Amino acid sequence: MKVLPGIWLNLALCVALLCSSACTLQSDSRPGFNDHGAVRSGSIDPESFRVVTAYLAGGTLLIQYQSGETNHYARADLYPKPVLYRQLFFDKEAPIRKLVPVSIDTWRSLSEDAEPLDIMDSRNWNDLLQKSLVRLTPAECECGIVIDILQQQELFAFYDEDGVLLSVSVDYKPLGYQIVDSISYDQLLEIAGEQLPAVVGETGENAHTVLFETGEIGFPFAFGASESGRILLLEHPAEKTYPFASSAIVQTTRAFSHTVTGHVKSFVKHPVSSLARLFSLVTTSATDILRPTPVSALGGRPIPPVSDGPGMDLEDWERDLDKLTGRLSTTGRIRYLTDGEEFFPRLIDLVGTAEKSVYLRLYIFDNDDYAIWFADFLKRRAESIDVRIIIDGLGTIGAAGAESPSLPPGHSPPLSVKQYLVRDSNVRVRILANPWFTGDHTKSIIIDEKIAFIGGMNIGREYRYDWHDLMIEVEGPVLNELLRDFERTWTTESFLGGLRVLFFQERRLQFEDNSTYYPVRVLYTKPGFSQILRAQIKAIRRAKREILLENAYITSDAIIYELAKARRRGVDVRVIIPYETDSGLISRSNAIAANTMLKNGIRVYIYPGMSHVKAAVYDGWACLGSANFDNLSLRINKELNLATSHPAAVESLKARIFYPDMRHSVELTEPLPYNWLDYLAELLSDPL
Repeated sequence: MKVLPGIWLNLALCVALLCSSACTLQSDSRPGFNDHGAVRSGSIDPESFRVVTAYLAGGTLLIQYQSGETNHYARADLYPKPVLYRQLFFDKEAPIRKLVPVSIDTWRSLSEDAEPLDIMDSRNWNDLLQKSLVRLTPAECECGIVIDILQQQELFAFYDEDGVLLSVSVDYKPLGYQIVDSISYDQLLEIAGEQLPAVVGETGENAHTVLFETGEIGFPFAFGASESGRILLLEHPAEKTYPFASSAIVQTTRAFSHTVTGHVKSFVKHPVSSLARLFSLVTTSATDILRPTPVSALGGRPIPPVSDGPGMDLEDWERDLDKLTGRLSTTGRIRYLTDGEEFFPRLIDLVGTAEKSVYLRLYIFDNDDYAIWFADFLKRRAESIDVRIIIDGLGTIGAAGAESPSLPPGHSPPLSVKQYLVRDSNVRVRILANPWFTGDHTKSIIIDEKIAFIGGMNIGREYRYDWHDLMIEVEGPVLNELLRDFERTWTTESFLGGLRVLFFQERRLQFEDNSTYYPVRVLYTKPGFSQILRAQIKAIRRAKREILLENAYITSDAIIYELAKARRRGVDVRVIIPYETDSGLISRSNAIAANTMLKNGIRVYIYPGMSHVKAAVYDGWACLGSANFDNLSLRINKELNLATSHPAAVESLKARIFYPDMRHSVELTEPLPYNWLDYLAELLSDPL
């Protein structure tokens, strides 16, 4: 179990208070528990801060507190600052406020005539969390809930067979128990806010606003307002660290070394495919130059009303896809997992109960705190099952140089995540080379050769906590194609892989006939093999009623051109994009793309945050997976998408992703602000 000092340990203390036989949770020796799995109490940090006095002056909280013998003075603004234009699209108020150190003179002047606050210690805080946990945890089944504690630790809370409420780190979830819900720290504080009046009343206080000591260093205090049920955690300022492994010079050096050695290895191991990639790259660039798709050429054509007629003939469309791909669709069943809150608890649950194997093929396996925690989890599982990981080299190196905005201070990342994974473990890892700066952007995870996941998420903090994203859980015969793709790639990257892959033999998994399976098609992007692009261009051209699309990277002029033409046929075209992405260049290019689409009658929605979803629906045909709407994904990098015309699956995608995201977004009614630099960004991003 990864032990982190913090507020989650205080939550563990509140769990302990529920045990009538003892005040400390003991690790359980019964089957399904690890000796390190149970969370213990005794979590109050002896060096934690203690409040001397606290005042409320309007919307400003003033606190004098002690650490050891030292006095500190700080303020915290309880209400958010006025919203700026650019913040309107993506800022979300979090229940956290920062403590800002002030001088004693400033503190005294601000606290004059201010209202003193009642102070409650950590026992009252734990009592509040106790009541919340009792309310949240189901008691009538062999199940429990995952609780995200401040994006730093995840607990699995459950009642054991004796009716005792326990909590363990989620990677030590007992066997036989199912995860029925995932609770964020926002939701936890909302429930705690509902319990706040009762907790305050039990102390005999009649206060409307209180300040709790939490007994924790990072978030030492919590402000509570009984009437509104609002609870705000107060974050203590931490010194910014600059880890050596994340420094620009280190990552640049690693990227340069990987590129040079990767090209050499690619030519030695795969001379034919390396030259094929170069040829594909050159011909793609030449095609774009010789066959431009200027949207401006459509400027004079009128934009008709939206058609209310029927969509395209899906049976005829599927037959055309058989010809385009050269193979019939397979069958399976898919389920959508929205955001890290749904996906990662499910992934951890299945990895934790896997009996045979876990195969991961990822663009990024990050080196942040969450990725390293997950790496430790895989290393433990590799003691009893086969764990194999394929990682794109440049994708992972690039991610190591970036930093999630939610990363807690003090994390010291390893220089190489591959070395970390294989050190003292049975995990097998293969790093993909990047000949001609191309990459493998595929994300697929296969567990026990029974269940698979594909979509947009890698392993890292952004995907678990920061970004809006989508993964698809897959069952059924379609796993044959996903497994073949993984094993072929694994073989190719082995010793003498270029020769061994010539003798590669596909394994066929056996699946019983199941009436719940329906047609599902796998689509790829490979060098010179742009199935995903060709299928979606044809789908746009054939659509008669509706096109829904969500993607953060829409730099393909060909896609925008075809969308504009579809709108002029009367198709209802709607596009969801984030205002800001993880790339400043793409963010500014997206502004030009959004304005171009708006000018051509396309309804554009700006998502409030970073949406990494990659999904589209064309008249009842859904296509989603790892591919962006840029030239890298559509023509150059390796990608993997799933597609289906099954009505229930398509409607579920619209209900889970498109309709909620459009409601949460801001629909453009006028162009976004732009300048000439944005046009330069759009020009530079076209080849990407």
